Amino acid sequence: MRLGDLSFREKSAWISALSILGVFIPFFWNSYRQFTGAVDSHTAVSTAFGLLALFVVLEIVLHVAIALQSPREARSPKDERERAIEMRATFVAFQVLVVGALLGVWSIHLTSRAWVIQQVVLFAVVAAELVKFTLQIVLFRRGA
Repeated sequence: MRLGDLSFREKSAWISALSILGVFIPFFWNSYRQFTGAVDSHTAVSTAFGLLALFVVLEIVLHVAIALQSPREARSPKDERERAIEMRATFVAFQVLVVGALLGVWSIHLTSRAWVIQQVVLFAVVAAELVKFTLQIVLFRRGA
């Protein structure tokens, strides 16, 4: 698999999946360290905002870069196959999000700390997005 062989939308899915992994693994590690008291709240919040800013910059810069490589493909409407792939991946990701939201509700029984509940719900959103982009990549690779 060479980068030039990938479609614009598959490259986009790779960028998003790898950006999520690259930013949110340290993000949630930082949250865990804050929860255990290994890092003070001010440092943890600063790190979290820095990681979120990095995520936004990565997404914008890398998507602009691949759009500049093939502007015609970037502007073209999704074909039937691409819409089907996106719909299937979104369907599965939504189920992951629902399970994560239910875990967030369930976590109320474990703790009364709103911050912990917020982290569980945020993790559900991030996991759902990662599932969506990963499934898109798999479906693009299969030629579905």
